[in-house]
Amino acid sequence: MPPGKAQQSNAMLYTMITFVALFIIAATCAVIFYVKAEDFKTAQKAMEDRLRTIADSGQQANLSKIIGKTESGQTALGAMADHVNFLVSVITGEAKDALEQTNAAEKVNNANMQINKVLKSMGQDVTVVGGEMGSVALLKQIENLLSQVDKARGLARMAEDELRNTEDLLAQKEQDWRQAEQQLIQAKTQAEQQAIEVQAKCDELKAQMDRSTEEQVQNVMDRLEQAQTQISEKTAQLQAMQAQLDDTEKQLQEALGKLNEWLKYNKEVAALKPDAKIVRIDDQMGVVYLNIGSDDHVYAGLTFGVYDRNAPLPDDGKGKAEIEVFDVSNKVSIARINRSTKNNPIVPEDVVANLVWDSQTSNKFMVIGDFDFNRDGTIEKDGILRVKELIDRWGGQIVNEVTINTNFLIVGDVPVRMYEPTPEEMDANPSLARQYQESIDRSKSYQEIMDRAERLSVPVLNQSRFLHLIGYESLATKSTPF
Repeated sequence: MPPGKAQQSNAMLYTMITFVALFIIAATCAVIFYVKAEDFKTAQKAMEDRLRTIADSGQQANLSKIIGKTESGQTALGAMADHVNFLVSVITGEAKDALEQTNAAEKVNNANMQINKVLKSMGQDVTVVGGEMGSVALLKQIENLLSQVDKARGLARMAEDELRNTEDLLAQKEQDWRQAEQQLIQAKTQAEQQAIEVQAKCDELKAQMDRSTEEQVQNVMDRLEQAQTQISEKTAQLQAMQAQLDDTEKQLQEALGKLNEWLKYNKEVAALKPDAKIVRIDDQMGVVYLNIGSDDHVYAGLTFGVYDRNAPLPDDGKGKAEIEVFDVSNKVSIARINRSTKNNPIVPEDVVANLVWDSQTSNKFMVIGDFDFNRDGTIEKDGILRVKELIDRWGGQIVNEVTINTNFLIVGDVPVRMYEPTPEEMDANPSLARQYQESIDRSKSYQEIMDRAERLSVPVLNQSRFLHLIGYESLATKSTPF
């Protein structure tokens, strides 16, 4: 082959080899680029999916409107977390640093639980105001509480004004009575002085009559008659002043009676308040769940009367049902239903009360009279002891005399006086005289205690009302306190 042809053939070969090599390199780069591009697409899609779990496209476009201004170098999610921490800290009072370790859902749930706990602890004193999401509307709740506080303050001011007016009326009546008494004393003194003067004149006239003529006697008689007329007029004035004094004293007694009734009403209202409420009912098991437990000093065997949630406790104390606690935990207790009616069943939020038991204090009771727990018409010898055992069992204090500090007087039937035994009966049974005197003393003591309770404004409860208010009426005829 000529040299020119050989060189030309070699150049073509080299060109072909170079082209193939470049083609292979380009193909390899294209494959690598394609693989990398697919990896980037996959990573981008994953990032977009993850971003959509954080915020959708609309929320991403409006992050500044949703979250607000963020600090330099701060992410939108970080700004949102700071806002949540700040809001939870404002509600619960927890330090912001302590909230960093808790997720947002738990923070919000804890704040909501604390709000509900505080509202629940306030019991019947607060009406819960809910928001659109089913939770408590805190600002509306605060406004509602402020409204209730203002209302309570208004009622308190009205009561204080009424008491102040009554005290002013009593003071005025007492002042009028003192003035009338002073006037009566002055009139009496004047009348006595005039009587002395008239007597002196009479004595003088008598002396003149003894030594005067018939004309002088007539003059003396005229003067005597005039003096007697003056005495009669003074006597009439004295009687009028006495009548005025009696009327003033009557008005004073009426004012004192009104004040006494007002004080008694306040004492009774303060004591007759619900102790807990029913949170759940199990009709099949015949039990109810109460929102109090051992933390509130609840114990097994404690009985309660059940009352409508939207009505005050009735005057006779009889509730819609009676229950008895048999299982107690820290915050909740379970009670069996001892008595209920189909026409008025127990429902959640109904309240329960026991007049004697109180988780915070101990009321003072005095017990008098005869009691018939079996309702068979026969007085039970240990009746008064059973009432005292019930009071002691529920944490009340028994006192032996009525004072201004006594909270309630529990009364049974009036002790019956024995017939007076004849001398023959006393001779046959010497103890009859002692028994007769004891019956007189018991009856007299019963009435004296009742009168003292009335004067001191101590509320008085009979056997039926007392048993209803401790939820024990249904058990009274078939069990003993212990």
